[in-house]
Amino acid sequence: MPVQVLPATPKRLRILGDEEIEALYGRPRFTSDERQEYCAFAPPELAALAQFSSRPSRLYSMVQLGYFKARQQFFVFRLREVDEDIRYLQERYFPTVRFHPVEIAKGTRLKQQRAILALCHYRYCDAAARQHVAAKAQQAARVCAKPVYVFRELWQYLTTQRLVTPGYTVLQEMIGQALTAEQQRLSTVVRTHLQPADIAAFQRLLEDAPGLYALTQLKHEPRDCSASEIKREIQRGTQIAPLYALAQRVLPALEISNESIKYYASLVSYYSVYKLKRLPVWTAYLYLLCFVFHRYQRLHDHLITSLMSHVRRYTEDAKTVAKDRVYTARTESNDTLQKAGHVLHLFTDDQMTDETPCHDVRTHAFVILPRDQLAGIADHLAGTTRFDETAFHWDHVDTLALQFKRHLRPVLLAVQFAAPSARHPVLEAVQFLTQAVQHGKPLSHYATDQFPVRCVTEPLKRYLYSTDQTGHKRLRPDRYEFLVYRLLRDRLEAGDIFWVMSQILSRRS
Repeated sequence: MPVQVLPATPKRLRILGDEEIEALYGRPRFTSDERQEYCAFAPPELAALAQFSSRPSRLYSMVQLGYFKARQQFFVFRLREVDEDIRYLQERYFPTVRFHPVEIAKGTRLKQQRAILALCHYRYCDAAARQHVAAKAQQAARVCAKPVYVFRELWQYLTTQRLVTPGYTVLQEMIGQALTAEQQRLSTVVRTHLQPADIAAFQRLLEDAPGLYALTQLKHEPRDCSASEIKREIQRGTQIAPLYALAQRVLPALEISNESIKYYASLVSYYSVYKLKRLPVWTAYLYLLCFVFHRYQRLHDHLITSLMSHVRRYTEDAKTVAKDRVYTARTESNDTLQKAGHVLHLFTDDQMTDETPCHDVRTHAFVILPRDQLAGIADHLAGTTRFDETAFHWDHVDTLALQFKRHLRPVLLAVQFAAPSARHPVLEAVQFLTQAVQHGKPLSHYATDQFPVRCVTEPLKRYLYSTDQTGHKRLRPDRYEFLVYRLLRDRLEAGDIFWVMSQILSRRS
């Protein structure tokens, strides 16, 4: 359904489309199954309608009751306009009686409606009931400002209170008044909370700068997760971070739901800057507050999505390469194994006597299979080597270092992460990595004991550490950094770690 826009001047809202209005308010057109369901009357129902003595009057009351049971509304119609329903009722309840349809007087029709209301335990939505419905509309407007949401809430309320639904135009006016009153309330709150500097900041969003309006640029969202798009998104975050802080301060005073915030934000995307300027000024600021709040959160969602997408892609690439390398190694091993068989034949070859010097045998062997390959196949046969897919995985990660640093470090700097426990092992590693990147100091310049490694499990240590010439173990910084990104993605997906206020904003505050 398209966005329903709140008008600047009082007029009826377009809440529903023509088909929806017809589905709710149009006279029922029964199928054969529906006719059997709604026009099958129990003895108490037939007894209640027996007070209408003439056959046309009683038939009319039956059709009214069937329609009311289907829609909980009354309809004005002529008997000849509902001939299929009339024929069904005649055949079922008056099989031996034939009569011509006549017009039913208005007084008789209203008397029938009162009888049906008593029978179904319903009541008209009179002036007193409408006051309650109007109060319900105002409550619903504070939960969500979408006109269709308020309409559905009122429809549900009318049903539960067993009230005959007022006409569509009545509900239109009632909802319009509720939303107008809500906007006036919100505008008053906004006016009392915004300072001159805040107003000036919003005005700058609406200024006609060279190129696009600042607000128009903010409406653009990244097309993909490329480094250039994410860089622009981070720049947008830097631009609106102070306004987001303002929104965090003002929005709680409005006492509106997240759904209403999202709806008012959508109106900024719907309106052009020109139309926003023509709105009542405090209404425009209300929409801008909600837009900035929602856009800033969307911006962080985009950054998190980018991080998770890139980590997932790099991990899958490394996994694929590792599997290919294992396959290639096994294929090469099989080929080498065949040649190794020829080497073994040297020891059973009659031309190689006991007096043949050892170096001659070695020379023949190395012609068949180079020395390093022969040593490798010997280790393989002895069971001292194996094809380690995980090692191949981390070997490929080494080749991706420049890529993942370029794509993921900007996200790490733009987003502040948190966890229920400040000593979460992954959060410790993320914070260390963030500070290192902020200081511009390469990770290779840090001593191994400076890295927080509680997040490194025992099975991974053999791949993340190397031994230098002096026999000391050193952490491989690129592998460590990628591991932190991978663990961060896992914890974000699990909900153990989440983003909070941007570091850019916290530094400015």
